[in-house]
Amino acid sequence: MRYQRLDLNLLVALEALLTECNVTRAAERLNLGQSATSSALGRLREHFNDPLLVAVGRRLEPTARAQVLLPKVREALALTREIIEAPQAFDPGLCQRRFTVVASDYVAAVLMPVVSRVLAQVAPGVRLALRDLPQPRGSDVVSEALDYRRSDCVIVPQRRLNTDYPHVPLLVDQWCCIVCAQSAVHAQGLNLAAYRKAEHVVREFADGRTLAMDAAYLAEQGIERKVGVAVESFALMPAFVAGSDRVATLFRRQAEQFATVQGVRIVPAPLALPRALQVMQWHPYQQDDPALAWFRGLLVEQATLLNQA
Repeated sequence: MRYQRLDLNLLVALEALLTECNVTRAAERLNLGQSATSSALGRLREHFNDPLLVAVGRRLEPTARAQVLLPKVREALALTREIIEAPQAFDPGLCQRRFTVVASDYVAAVLMPVVSRVLAQVAPGVRLALRDLPQPRGSDVVSEALDYRRSDCVIVPQRRLNTDYPHVPLLVDQWCCIVCAQSAVHAQGLNLAAYRKAEHVVREFADGRTLAMDAAYLAEQGIERKVGVAVESFALMPAFVAGSDRVATLFRRQAEQFATVQGVRIVPAPLALPRALQVMQWHPYQQDDPALAWFRGLLVEQATLLNQA
């Protein structure tokens, strides 16, 4: 369909191109060939009489006109999706959808297997895609996940909550530490002096920023840990604790999973770390999507059962 000489299908391409700032990644997102995507960019440039994306060194950057266009295009496409996906009677047993959830590997390991088992029973046509928390372009993981990665919901620590998006409390957990099950150094537990002295296994982004909530709290208390190993996943922590005198601080539910098979044992944290709350957020335009509303309800239901266990 054309409107004032513009093929409206090009708006979808425009959003992908301006979001990714990369023709190859935009092509993958659009499920098009690179040449077709380059052709779409050429037609968009001609229509708007603007280059839209310009080379800066080895990367593409949006022009000032493109930066103005992007939020308007997103709003128009969101409204289009809202019209097309108008609420209707929802039957999970007949649903044929793919739900994409962005969350830490802690949430993926503790909550999502339970959710997956329920889906297999009541909504066998639903497919589940799990994505790790993205490295944000600024400091906002939520908008990165929902606006740029186009996920259906994101589950983040409460301190990363973005009040521009709807949210609901989800998982509550306590902090603890793991040490090597055979460590003589930590045989009697872990006091604060030993905690400060020990080398730690911590979770970090690829750029060195720390992900875990405990790091922010420790920094507020003026406690600096000696980092022996930095990993990008909680699941890797026990491998670098076992057979050493290192310490890792993590959520109790996941620590209990590790302690059964990975040669580590749980010890109380030597300081009163606050409880850890995870919240779920989603994009406002998806608020009334009946399938997603049902799926979010399922996540809340299963998280509540875990919290009560």
